[in-house]
Amino acid sequence: MNVDSRDLRYFEVIAELGHLRLAAEQLHLSQPALSKCVRRLESAVGARLFEREGRGIRLTAVGDALLQQARRLNLMATNALREIQEFAAGGAGVLRIGCGPVMSELMLPAVCEILTRNMPNVKVTITVGMNYILRDELRHGNIDAILGLVTDADEEFSSHPLLTDTVVIAATQTHRLFRRKNVSIADLANEQWVLPVQQVASRVWLDERFKTYGLPPPKARMEVNATPLLLPMIAHSGLVCFVSRHILARQLQAPYLKELPIEMLTMQRKLGLTTGRTALPPAVLRFVSLMESEAPDFVHSQ
Repeated sequence: MNVDSRDLRYFEVIAELGHLRLAAEQLHLSQPALSKCVRRLESAVGARLFEREGRGIRLTAVGDALLQQARRLNLMATNALREIQEFAAGGAGVLRIGCGPVMSELMLPAVCEILTRNMPNVKVTITVGMNYILRDELRHGNIDAILGLVTDADEEFSSHPLLTDTVVIAATQTHRLFRRKNVSIADLANEQWVLPVQQVASRVWLDERFKTYGLPPPKARMEVNATPLLLPMIAHSGLVCFVSRHILARQLQAPYLKELPIEMLTMQRKLGLTTGRTALPPAVLRFVSLMESEAPDFVHSQ
């Protein structure tokens, strides 16, 4: 049985009003057009759907059975169309976000607030990991976007900078280096460090800076994959670290780390969103737009 969905919608209105003329007025169609609609449905089901009652019409038993199914099908079609429209507008679907350690501290509150308010029907999954690992996940299609370090010359992915970040040398406030009037890069050559693993961009940059000044790379007493999440441990250890200035400003637990102001070991970088270059799902496009317009203000207001 081949039935036009429009015929079912028209049939539902005719049945509810019990009158062809009234249905025609409501649907902005002619009575002959609706009569043809009824005849097509009757031909499809092989039985009469209406019988006359006074000046109007009423459903037969077959017509009543068809009405129940028509209502269900029409509702399913309406809901399906709404879901597709929401998906096309980025308001539905699934959004898979990878988030680096620094951005998990800086941006996740903003992400949750923005998504809850603007994309309530989108299912969100968040994976926290190192940026180089998340890039591999993005490359293989396992996530849709990365909140983390971005570069201007990314040849593989599309970068969307959201805020600038400064990475600095830090140690506990009682560290002996703070008793010196001036601290140089050479003073740090023999210190013990807590450092990111060697694949991390900030670790690569720091090692290169030491080499530039004719010094061996910093001595890593501990290597970690989430420095921002371990600040209290680092402060208790008495070791030196290389950490985001944004993260230092958000310390909540004593003992606190303090910046050692050494200009030649101060790294500037950009944080933001990384996505694929083409064929992005509507939810991802919507997410990028929202983050670019709202997230920086959210972070700076904290």
